[in-house]
Amino acid sequence: MPSFSVISGGTVNIQDDKGGDIRPTYSPTLTFAQQGGGAFPILSLLFGVEAKRSITENWSTTPITDADNLRRMRCAFQLLVGQETSECDRCKPRLEGFFEGGTETFECMLPRGWYETGCEEDVPCNACFVANYCDTYVWVMPEGLDGLTRFTITVLDIATGEIHAPQRSVVKKYKGDSKDGILETTEITTTETDDEKLKNKGEFHLDRTRQPSSSENRGLFFVPR
Repeated sequence: MPSFSVISGGTVNIQDDKGGDIRPTYSPTLTFAQQGGGAFPILSLLFGVEAKRSITENWSTTPITDADNLRRMRCAFQLLVGQETSECDRCKPRLEGFFEGGTETFECMLPRGWYETGCEEDVPCNACFVANYCDTYVWVMPEGLDGLTRFTITVLDIATGEIHAPQRSVVKKYKGDSKDGILETTEITTTETDDEKLKNKGEFHLDRTRQPSSSENRGLFFVPR
């Protein structure tokens, strides 16, 4: 099951400190011999310079806990590697329906073939990104950066849970409020899912309707070290 969180905000503070000092030492009781024949003067000056930089990062993240979003993300990763573990999720129809109202094709939203796998000795020296799990290594070459970027954007889009189903504008008119004696009608325009265009999508059903949460930001607030 995917473990994913979305960054909702953050700050980066950089503080630079610079300083200098002079430390004089006056020793009038030293004899000429103690001064090393004049090599060590009675009055000596020591100069000190100090510079340091401190960086503090604060990020607020919201973990993805919605079951429908996690199921779609799981499908996206399984289709990417070409190993769908169960037919119960119907991964391709589910994601095709999710992106039905989008402007890009399904292949552009979920590109494949942009990464390579192998052993540690198979990783080219010019690979842009390299990761491993045990003895299996995965890397992305320069020509695969576009696919990595597109897939990352798609996963972020899926994590938000905003279905790209076709929409239509609905205009509703109500009788006006008679208290002020001026307003006669009230017109409200809303955007709703176009169910007519989805009738031919027999395999696709909209996910459950979620009521917006009224709680505060449930994200995690942490300070990395």
